Amino acid sequence: MMAFSFLLLRHLAICILSMAVVSSTSPFLPNTPGQEWKMVGYLDMTDPTQQCPDSWQTIASPRSSCGKNFNSGAFCDSLNIPTSGASYHTVCGRFRGYQVGSTDAFRNFSGPISIERFYVDGVTVTYGPPGRRHHVFTYAAGVSEINISSSTCPCIAGGQLPPLFVGSDYYCESGCPGPDYVLTQLYFSDVLWDGQQCGGNEITCCNASYLPWFCKTFPTPISEDLEVRICTDEDIGNENVAIESFELYIQVLHTSMDSIDTYAIIGITISTSFVVFFSLGVLVTICIGYMVKRRSKGIPVVKPPVYETVGLDQMQIAVEANYSYKIARNKEAAEQLDYI
Repeated sequence: MMAFSFLLLRHLAICILSMAVVSSTSPFLPNTPGQEWKMVGYLDMTDPTQQCPDSWQTIASPRSSCGKNFNSGAFCDSLNIPTSGASYHTVCGRFRGYQVGSTDAFRNFSGPISIERFYVDGVTVTYGPPGRRHHVFTYAAGVSEINISSSTCPCIAGGQLPPLFVGSDYYCESGCPGPDYVLTQLYFSDVLWDGQQCGGNEITCCNASYLPWFCKTFPTPISEDLEVRICTDEDIGNENVAIESFELYIQVLHTSMDSIDTYAIIGITISTSFVVFFSLGVLVTICIGYMVKRRSKGIPVVKPPVYETVGLDQMQIAVEANYSYKIARNKEAAEQLDYI
């Protein structure tokens, strides 16, 4: 019985632990059968133990963050986000950043617009290798909250609209509260793309329901790595975009083979539980049958003797009574001998 109980508890514990391992938390939707959220990218420069990737410049002050590299002109500096070949159909994430200098959102001063080039002053999230990139989401930094020009966010009248391949999959915000920007200044008092402090003319820029998160679902599964690029169409002496933190998640699709281990453990646990309880039932049935069989043959079922306990007073009375009885019997025997 002890062995059966231990085996049952052991398999139940394995099942619970295995389900805890395959589950993961996400700020979007719960895991569903065949799908789970997986974090693939993370950076938090408010943590003093973290560092910028080698392809990005470290900005130490006034906010620890990461920007385009010192040697970059009109260019994008890239960070590869491995997905380990996982099949996924949804990407979600969030970015916190700052405007530096004269960022111009979707206004382009340097040649044709292409997803392979610097089509925005901001951050781009794509999947696929260079030359075969596909758009996921874009974070743009406008030049001012109150200016009316092609360098402001599209939510402001006159702001340059995003390219067709971007569509509505973007957020745009400016950190500069006045009409005049200052070159190389990092506007740390207004975090970009957090859904707050959209002042002046850009008040509608914070109306997106998901802010500060984005989610993009694709019609067919993807298995290629993601890529995060910091882009500007001018040198960092004129403008830059600083990333303070970001998180990226994918919703992984599992095939039946991917889930076989989990389902096997659950199946073994259920089977073991059934065997244990079935065995106990058989054992009880055999015992009851044996007792019924003995009674039907007139064989009494042996019961353990029941001993009554007596106190010291009762014991003394019994001893004295037995002594008096013996004296009486001896006296009677003596009288019979005299008569003979």
